[in-house]
This record gives sequence, structure tokens and C-alpha cells, in this order.
Amino acid sequence: MKKIFITAFLLIGLMFNSNAQSFWALNWDITKGTGETSDFIGNVNFRGLSFDGRIFVNDDISVGGQVGWKTMYEKLTDLPPIEIEEDGISGDISGTQMHYLNIFPALVTSHYYFDSGNVRPYIGLGLGGVWVEQRNEIGLRSFYADSFAFGVQPEIGVFVPLGLNSSGINLAAKYLYGTSAGDLDSLGIFTFSIGFAFMN
Repeated sequence: MKKIFITAFLLIGLMFNSNAQSFWALNWDITKGTGETSDFIGNVNFRGLSFDGRIFVNDDISVGGQVGWKTMYEKLTDLPPIEIEEDGISGDISGTQMHYLNIFPALVTSHYYFDSGNVRPYIGLGLGGVWVEQRNEIGLRSFYADSFAFGVQPEIGVFVPLGLNSSGINLAAKYLYGTSAGDLDSLGIFTFSIGFAFMN
């Protein structure tokens, strides 16, 4: 995972030193799990942040990177007991469960922009790694697992200029899929992003 994040930050650093046309956005991410992720945490979560940096290779295509941190949480009651076994002794534990997910994607991205005046709709794709931490707390017990998986993220969005220099609002809808790895199932989350952006 360290290599992925180092590569992402080096890419972002190179983009800062470039004089090419660029796009930068700091986004607030609202997330909703799908599939096996929704089985663990099914509600909508409002605690997410992502950073996008892109360099245009021509008027319509950019390449860049995205890093983010999404935290998901849900309190669940009336769930069936969990079977545990320790030191040759087995039993069941039940009670209110607190489910947590921390998701850290680091993706290399490419986007295509449609020409519609100052407003710039776009579609994109991100590929890279996703670090996932999963925790389930029941009373004084905590069950923890983590994994590093391959991730893919299609995206649609639009940059809306504010008329102040090259600043604007970034609106995007994304679907992040991470392969199953270690003790964790595959990851699936829809994300709606709203952010403050610059396009020059």
C-alpha cells in the first residue's frame, strides 16, 4: 500500500510543477454501500473526503490521480448471534453491533471532457489500489480485518465555473469496486462528490 500512496503523491507533485492546463478539486464524499458492503453497512454515510489532480494532454483528455478517505458507520440491533471460538472453547455472542469501514483509495485516473462552453461535463475511469479496514464491535469484543485490493472506479461529473478566476464547483457520481482480498469480501460503494475546484 505504501508504494501506491508514494506513487500517487509523486504524480501529484509532478502535476504541481507542470505549466500545462490542469484541474484540481477537494471533494466532500457522500457514500452508500452496495452488494456485500451494503450487507455490512447499509445506510448512507456523509464522512468522506477526496482530492483530485489532473493534467490535460489535450483540450478534451486529462490524466491524473485521486486519493481519498471514506468512513462508514452503522449501529445495528436484533442481529443473530456471532459464533466465536477461543482456546478450544466455543460459544455465541450477541448484542448491539457497531459496524465500521475505513476506505482509502489511491487511483490513477483518466477523464474525457465534453465541449459545452464554460461548463465542462466529463466521464472518467480510475484504476489502482484500495486499502479497507473493517471493524465490528459487540460489547467489549471487537472483530477486525483489513485488506489491500485492486480497485476500479468509473465516474461521471461536471465542472461548473463560478466566474472567479478559474474556480468552480465539481459535481461527480462514482462507483468504486474493490476485489475481495484477505478475510474481506469485495467492496462496492456509490459516491456522490461535491467539491471546490480549479480548472485553468
